[in-house]
Amino acid sequence: MQTRFRISKGAPRTTKELRGVFEVIRKSARGEWLDEAASKNLSKKLMQEFKPPEGWYEVEKYPIYSRFIFASAHILYSDEENEYAYAINEPPLSQEEDSLVRDIVKKLEYYTIKPQEIWDKFSALRNKVNKILDDFRIELDVSNYPRILYHIMKRTILYDRITPLMYDPNIEDISCNGYRKPIYVFHRSYTNLRTNVVFEDEDELDSFVIN
Repeated sequence: MQTRFRISKGAPRTTKELRGVFEVIRKSARGEWLDEAASKNLSKKLMQEFKPPEGWYEVEKYPIYSRFIFASAHILYSDEENEYAYAINEPPLSQEEDSLVRDIVKKLEYYTIKPQEIWDKFSALRNKVNKILDDFRIELDVSNYPRILYHIMKRTILYDRITPLMYDPNIEDISCNGYRKPIYVFHRSYTNLRTNVVFEDEDELDSFVIN
């Protein structure tokens, strides 16, 4: 029997912009620059870089962002399929970077968080990641740090593969009918849409549902 789930998000919430957009790589890689304004700028960059699959064209696009989170949403349409679809574009990881993310996530199990750090889980996790990078002498280019941190956040304190869907204020419902099957969303402007988000194996899906 395949694992399934459905998440109803309720009324969408708007995100208040804290500051104006500024140059993304203006501060040091480990500074306090991954705030909402910087994330918005990064998500807009992803939005411009997205290329629809062959046979599909873009109907609408918009950024998805919050503190430490940046992605873009794309509404697509296919004349041949006579169907709308929803595509997420996220910061890409090379195979080597994906291995690094997995390694850091494993190492985080041995780094405790103090009670006074719990009030800001994002900053607490970022600080632990920085300590791991220092302790194991792992060097990251300034432009790679936010991508690595984003995927670590996703796999630990956020919602793994469906993180962008959870932060899209236009999504009201998320459903999954099993692994290797596209996740579907209910979009408040386009109703039911198939997405490009898929849980690749049963263990990954089971782990997500259990957690």
